[in-house]
Amino acid sequence: MTSIDNQDFSRRPTLFGTILVLLVILALYPLAGWLLSSIATGGQPLESVLRDGSEPMLRRILVTQGIGQILVLGFPVFFLASRHSGGSPFGRPTLRWLGVGTGGGVRPALFGAFGMLLLQPFLYSIVELQSLLLPLLGEAGQALVQEQEHLDRFIRLLAGDGSPGSLFASSLVFVLIPSICEELLFRGYIQKSLALNIAPRRAVLFAGLVFALFHLELFNLLPLTLLGWYIGYLYLKSGNLLVPAVAHGVNNLAALVLLHLGGDQMGHAGEMASSSPIFLWPWWVLVVVSLFIFSLLIRYFPQKSASAHAEKSMPGGRL
Repeated sequence: MTSIDNQDFSRRPTLFGTILVLLVILALYPLAGWLLSSIATGGQPLESVLRDGSEPMLRRILVTQGIGQILVLGFPVFFLASRHSGGSPFGRPTLRWLGVGTGGGVRPALFGAFGMLLLQPFLYSIVELQSLLLPLLGEAGQALVQEQEHLDRFIRLLAGDGSPGSLFASSLVFVLIPSICEELLFRGYIQKSLALNIAPRRAVLFAGLVFALFHLELFNLLPLTLLGWYIGYLYLKSGNLLVPAVAHGVNNLAALVLLHLGGDQMGHAGEMASSSPIFLWPWWVLVVVSLFIFSLLIRYFPQKSASAHAEKSMPGGRL
C-alpha cells in the first residue's frame, strides 16, 4: 500500500486515462503559452520584443506566463481529481485526494526544503560542467549551451531590474505559481494516479522524468530529472502536497537568485574557467559534505504514522 493513497474514492483513475490526461495537458500548455504571448506582444515576434527590452511589454509577458500556468496546469487538476474523489472540484474530498491540507506537513516540508538546499551545490556543479564540456562535442553541444544562454537572458529580462516591484512579480511567476501549479499536476494528480496503477516508486521515476521533459530544456534534462525524483520522493513519503511544493519553491527561488547574481556571464565557458567555483577544491568538499548530509536527511525523513497508512481503503501498485 502506498503512503499517498487517500480514502473515500469514487472512481479509480486508470493508467490509460492518466497518460491521456498528461499528453493532452502537455500539448495544450505550449499552445496556450504561444497564444497568450501573442496577445501580450500584440503579434510582434518575441525576438524583437526582447531586443527592444520594452518594460511594459516584458511585464505583460510575465503576467501571461503566470496566467497560463494557472489556467492550463493548476486549475484543471481540481476538476480531474473530483472525478476520483467523489466530491466537488474544490471540496474537501478532492483536496484530500490531491494531498492538500491533509495535516502534519510542516515538519516534512522543512526537511524537504533543507534537502533541496543541500542539493543545490551538486546541481549547480552539473550545470557548470555541462556548460564547459558540451561545446567540446561540436555544433550540437554548442547549440545546447547557446540555447540555454538565450533562455537565461529571457528569464533575466522578465525578472526585471531587481526593484521591489520586479522582485515581487518575478517571485510570484517563477517561484510561487509554478511550485503550486506544477505540483498539483505532476505530484497531486499524475504521480498519485500512477501510484494507484503501478509500483509507487516507478510512479515517482516516471512522473519525475515527465516533469523534466515538460520544461523543454534539453540542457537541464539531467538536473531537472533529479529534482523531479527528489520532489516525487517527498510526496511519496509525506502524502502532503505542501511538502513537494515548498521544496519546489526553494529550488526555483535559488535558481532565480543565481540568475540575478550571475548576470550576463552565466553560461560562457571562457569566463567560467576563471570565475566558476567548480575549479576550486573547497567547492568539491562542500559538494561531498552537502550530499552526505542529504543522504542522512533522506534516511531519517519523517513519514506518516502507521495509523495514517492503515486508514487507506484502496491499495496502490506493488512495491
